[in-house]
Amino acid sequence: MFSHRRIAPAALALAGLIAPCAVAPVSAATVAKPNVLTIMVDDLDEDMFDLLLENGWLPNIEHYLLEQGTRFDNSFVSDPVCCPSRTTYITGQYVKNHGVLGVTKGVAYWYWDEEADNPENRAMAVQMQRAGYFTGHVGKYLNGYGMYSPAEYTPEGYDQWYGLLDPTTYDMYDYRMNVTRDGNTEIVQYQGYDAAHYQTDVLRDRALDFLAAADQQLRPFFLTVTPVAPHIETISFSSDEALGYKALFREYIRPAPRHECLVSDYVDHEVDASDEVCLRELPDSLAFLEAKPAFNVLGYDKHPRLTELPQTLTEADGDFVALERQHQMRMASMLAVDDLVGGLLSQLEADGRLDNTVVLFTSDNGYFHGEHALDSKLLAYEESIRVPLLLRGPGIAGGARLPDVVINNDLAPTIADYGDAHPIRRGDAYDGRSLRARLEGGRRLARRQFMTEHFIEATAQELAAEYPQFEELTDEAIDYVENLAGIELGSLTDLAYPAFKALRRTDVSGSWLYLQWYANETNGGPWVVDFEELYQLDTDSGQLVNLVPNAENDERLQAQLVSMRQDLDAMKECAGEDCQRIEDRVSPAALRR
Repeated sequence: MFSHRRIAPAALALAGLIAPCAVAPVSAATVAKPNVLTIMVDDLDEDMFDLLLENGWLPNIEHYLLEQGTRFDNSFVSDPVCCPSRTTYITGQYVKNHGVLGVTKGVAYWYWDEEADNPENRAMAVQMQRAGYFTGHVGKYLNGYGMYSPAEYTPEGYDQWYGLLDPTTYDMYDYRMNVTRDGNTEIVQYQGYDAAHYQTDVLRDRALDFLAAADQQLRPFFLTVTPVAPHIETISFSSDEALGYKALFREYIRPAPRHECLVSDYVDHEVDASDEVCLRELPDSLAFLEAKPAFNVLGYDKHPRLTELPQTLTEADGDFVALERQHQMRMASMLAVDDLVGGLLSQLEADGRLDNTVVLFTSDNGYFHGEHALDSKLLAYEESIRVPLLLRGPGIAGGARLPDVVINNDLAPTIADYGDAHPIRRGDAYDGRSLRARLEGGRRLARRQFMTEHFIEATAQELAAEYPQFEELTDEAIDYVENLAGIELGSLTDLAYPAFKALRRTDVSGSWLYLQWYANETNGGPWVVDFEELYQLDTDSGQLVNLVPNAENDERLQAQLVSMRQDLDAMKECAGEDCQRIEDRVSPAALRR
């Protein structure tokens, strides 16, 4: 197997960096619980992931997680964008229930109301800590962390915290980190273009620091590691009005210095090509993307926003060259993530802890690379809502693939199941369900459908009106928010996409996507349906033909449309087990077959 970089545990020499912590005696049952390690990357679409895997570019993920673990082939997110999705990870709830509705306001949904009861104080880390776990976080947290909160603020429930601070989170160099250990907090600045400061590698090393400290504990650990790659960097944000929406395709992320040779055409300095990895070439991005049915196809039967905003890519404007650079550099950035996976799991293996560690690997959302002439994420189409999900651990079969429909709402209850943790209050009940029994050979999940949604993003003007300290933020921070509120979230001005809710269904009638767009100008009901879309994914994987106009003259389509409208309306109001019952509901269209 080709390996671009393996990290020898003996070379890490980390154990002396952190003093052992004094802990209270714990029961034998607590010690017997498995460790839990989550690695969640940013903006990794399933198609890119598979392209890299199939061409041998992710040897550590392949070895430790694919060959020795189980993959869910139908894994989705219930909101296809960073902050709401990541909040679902730590709560197990749909966005409408956990309340972090968007990216631009981010953690401020929880922070700014001082009289509100902050759900963060009862989230997954707190639950696992109460269950007897040594807890940690390394990497990106929620959007606005360190910007809408003091840089020194550390969320509840973490014994060790290495949190990237906005607005520098999306910089692979020149970023800041809150490092909190043993009750002491230090703000660390990584300055300058220095190979030793490449962010993904630093996060790997900080995670190894945590594992060294955890090895001194008499309790299991729960660690979340969240590399920013392959998300584009802030340094590449473009607001070229002449390019309009197509400026998004000019954005990129820099790979680790040892992998720059793979994208040397796009690097503005001389690169070291001595590494073995430089003998290879990354897969052909344009050949891969152009083979997709929806590539560079404007959706004229989609919501008008999707025909007004994007433009088809042209060679004359240099769009294909820009897209190729973006895709190549995103792929190259994933090689350091694979090294991170190898570094952590080989260390656990050397320590004899790997076999008793549940490892989850996933992404917060997918990504568009020209499908529907779109870039970025945020929408309910397959490219944006599908994500990889691989797990390994005690009782989990190696080399297995499961067809069950799973969503990111399931991650928190799965982790809690392994850790014997529980929601702290009734209102904290998980909307998702544990995957543990299924992973250990149990019967297939009954879920047939789920909701994916996104609310209206707060504009910079709205943030300034709501948060008096907004204008006191640095120019860098305000530019960061305005970019997110504008171009990054699919807008030429400060008006982003309308709110939407969608139902994705898979049953004996086939796989379907039903999407409602809303005319509401603010987040709150009742939702006024402005536009509908319906796709049969078995025959239209590119989601190119909206079937709503055809439903009036087709009894089968009409039945499917009515059924999905009803179930989506029910999903809008559900919480906890009620959501699961609706997700498991057998549709009338399926019963008639």
